[in-house]
Amino acid sequence: MVLHRARPPYLGVAFFFLAGLFVIWSSMNGWELRFLFIPLGSGALFGIGLLSVLISLAVLVAAFRPAPVVLDTSGLALRTAGIKRTLPWSAVEALVLEPFTEEVGGRTETTARLVLVPAAGVDLGVATEYRDIVGGRPSVILVSVKSLRASTAEVAGALAHYAGGRFVDGLTTPA
Repeated sequence: MVLHRARPPYLGVAFFFLAGLFVIWSSMNGWELRFLFIPLGSGALFGIGLLSVLISLAVLVAAFRPAPVVLDTSGLALRTAGIKRTLPWSAVEALVLEPFTEEVGGRTETTARLVLVPAAGVDLGVATEYRDIVGGRPSVILVSVKSLRASTAEVAGALAHYAGGRFVDGLTTPA
């Protein structure tokens, strides 16, 4: 199963791209930006339009990046957390789906994240300083489920299918 990143709001991206093009066109045709009756000129207007276009293009480029995690019967293909390689299941001690609480905009949100616990002696090329909440073993946080297209239940089902006994559902298992 391929765990794709969530899609950006394409309509909003298109709006900001077209608005940026319009603002750039306006600045090149003599329009000026005024802020509280202070003329800032067409250069400031051009800069705002350029910023709008570049941000919308960056969001589009990010939308077409490869999937961060691919699960199959032979192992994991990872392109996240500084890891860009395929791991066979023998190199994985556990995959933990654990709850994560974060503060977003002044409110607390609880989501799940996928944590990889490598087998003993496996070098991932990144530091395994994080300790998973289920067993306290050294591990690497791979991805937040909130940033994926699939729901938590779909991710848990795929992990149970492909990882088998290596999958630990920390959402239902008490710590």
